[in-house]
Amino acid sequence: MSAPQDDAALGGAKRLKRWLRPVMWLITGVFVVLTAIDLVKRWDGRSLSVNWGLLFASLLPVLAASLLQALAWIQLIERMAQRPVPRGPALSLYFDSQLARYTPGKVGLPLVRMEGAPRLGVARRVVGLSVLIEMLAWTATGALSGFALLFAAGAPAEGLGALAGQLAVPLLVISAGGALLLVALDRKHLPAKLREKLGFEGTGPIAPLGLPLIQLVYWAAWGLHGYLLALALGASSAGAAVTMGFSPLANVLGFVALMAPAGVGVREAVLLAGLGPVIGGPAAVSAAVLSRVLSLVADVGSAVIARRAQRAG
Repeated sequence: MSAPQDDAALGGAKRLKRWLRPVMWLITGVFVVLTAIDLVKRWDGRSLSVNWGLLFASLLPVLAASLLQALAWIQLIERMAQRPVPRGPALSLYFDSQLARYTPGKVGLPLVRMEGAPRLGVARRVVGLSVLIEMLAWTATGALSGFALLFAAGAPAEGLGALAGQLAVPLLVISAGGALLLVALDRKHLPAKLREKLGFEGTGPIAPLGLPLIQLVYWAAWGLHGYLLALALGASSAGAAVTMGFSPLANVLGFVALMAPAGVGVREAVLLAGLGPVIGGPAAVSAAVLSRVLSLVADVGSAVIARRAQRAG
C-alpha cells in the first residue's frame, strides 16, 4: 500500500473511532439506565426483611470476580501478543467493555476492546480473537462450576431448579469436557477453513491452562455471592448452599441469550427458578433484582475506579 493510501486509511480509522466511541457509550448508557429503572420497578422491599450487612458482603465477591476476570484476560492477551501490555490502560479497557455488555447482542463488548487495542499496542484482530477465546472458556467453566455446585450441595426439590439438579451430572460431564477441550486440543487439529476464519495461527492449545483456572476461582466468587445474598434474604445456611450453583448458571445463560443486554431477564428468570423453592417467591424476586443491582454497581464502580487510577498514574 502506498503512503497516500496509508494516510487515507489512517484518517478513515480515526474518523470511525471518533464516531464509534460516543455512539457505543450512548447505547450502553441508555441500556444501563433502562435496566436500573426496570429493576427498581420490580422490587418491593416493603414485604421483605434484608440483612444489610450480608447484602453488602455479597457485593465483595462480585468485585473480586470482576478483577479476577480482568487479570485473566490480560494474561491471555499478553500470551497472544507475546509481550506485556500496560496494566492501567488494559484494566480500564476491560472494565469499559464490561459496561458495553448492556448493548443488544453483546456486540459492544468486542467492539470496545478492539477499538481500544492501539492503547495496548496490540492488533485489533488479536484482541478480537482473545475475546472469543475468553468467552468460550468463561462459558464452559461457568457451566462446569454451576452444575458442580448443584451436584455438591443438592438442588431444590421442586420446579425448574429440581430439573436442573436431576440433569446436573450429565451436564457437569459435558461442561467439563468442553473446558478440557479448550486446553487440550491443539489448534492445528482444527479444520483449516475454521482456523483461517477465526485467525487461529501456529500451534498450541486454544486456551492457556491459566485462563480456565482463574475463571474457576471467578465462578467460585459468584457462587459465594449467591450464598451470601440468600442468607441476607432469610435463607438458612443449608438453603443458601443449595442456591449457590444458580448464580454461575444464571450468568452463563444470560450471556448466551445474545439479544438480552447483559442477560437482562434471562438471568433473573434462572435465579427465580432456583431460589423460589428455597426462599419463597417474593424473596426470590428480590434476590434477582438485588443481584442485578449489585452487578451494575460492580461494573460501573470498577470502570470508574480503573479510569481514575489510570489518569492518576
